[in-house]
Amino acid sequence: MSRITSISIAVFVIFLFSQIGLLAQSRIQKVNDDQIDITISDVDNEGVSMLQVTDLHLGGKGKWHDDINTFRRINRLVEMYNPDLLALTGDVFGGKEMAAIVIRHFDELQRPWLYVFGNHDAEGDIDRDGIYDLFSKSEWGVLGFHGANSPAGRKYDYCVDIKLEGESVPKWQIYGLDTGPHEGVKAIQPDQIVWYKAKSQMSKEAYGTMIRAISIFHIPFIQYQYLWDDKSIHKEGESREKVWYEKDDGSTYRAFVETGNIEATFCGHDHYNNYWGEYTGGIILSYGYISGEATNEAWPTGGKLISLPVDDGQIQIRNVVPVFDN
Repeated sequence: MSRITSISIAVFVIFLFSQIGLLAQSRIQKVNDDQIDITISDVDNEGVSMLQVTDLHLGGKGKWHDDINTFRRINRLVEMYNPDLLALTGDVFGGKEMAAIVIRHFDELQRPWLYVFGNHDAEGDIDRDGIYDLFSKSEWGVLGFHGANSPAGRKYDYCVDIKLEGESVPKWQIYGLDTGPHEGVKAIQPDQIVWYKAKSQMSKEAYGTMIRAISIFHIPFIQYQYLWDDKSIHKEGESREKVWYEKDDGSTYRAFVETGNIEATFCGHDHYNNYWGEYTGGIILSYGYISGEATNEAWPTGGKLISLPVDDGQIQIRNVVPVFDN
């Protein structure tokens, strides 16, 4: 990306945010490298709302006018739905300059935004550790890791406890998982599954109950293909390409079913799938809805609006696109 292009995007982002003016209603507390607590002070009757955006591919295609439009469309979705949280499920940016612009952009929305690595984010002039270093300077961005001292090195998996103001027990947990590539392999590794199971057990012991949970990651599990192929299971949304589950062998999904806390998963990676449905084992498998203008070829870009109930209700999911007044 040229310096002129980077400056052009940055100036436009500043202009966009001069039009918004939002008030923060959440607090973020880092408990450990792999544990973040988010406290929300004001939740409506539908529960905790989360907007998932995915596969923005900002800066990677050299189409800065598309990148500006991506920012604009996401801003409009935030204005329309005022989500409590955002989830960015990978392949968000290309290069250090764009990563810094993205962090500034989403920080200006003044609400927590959770990030998981896509397979393209650490390409170019910045690696995963460098991206994490940038996140350490972010006010609202959430990214964690474990395994810094293990032979396999850091895995950027983390758990977020979602709490309501004045309550000590989380209403929900969100497990952000790093689908790689790990030494070239695009799939969650066995040590990550061990971490997830241990983290879930620690949470159960700490709170005296298994907390309802969802998981966000980039590359889909092989069960996403099984779900679509099973004509007996009702699905919402569309499929316009095969499931690119890469090297996933189904192990993580089976661990989710065995552990019993994950109720839904949200991924990206496949630009032209946006469906969701409840697969065998009782877990909803949901694609995001492509949010990047630079790679869109199928439908208007948008996001996935997710509602996590604070009572015993069911998770609500829908695809959303921005609507402009003119």
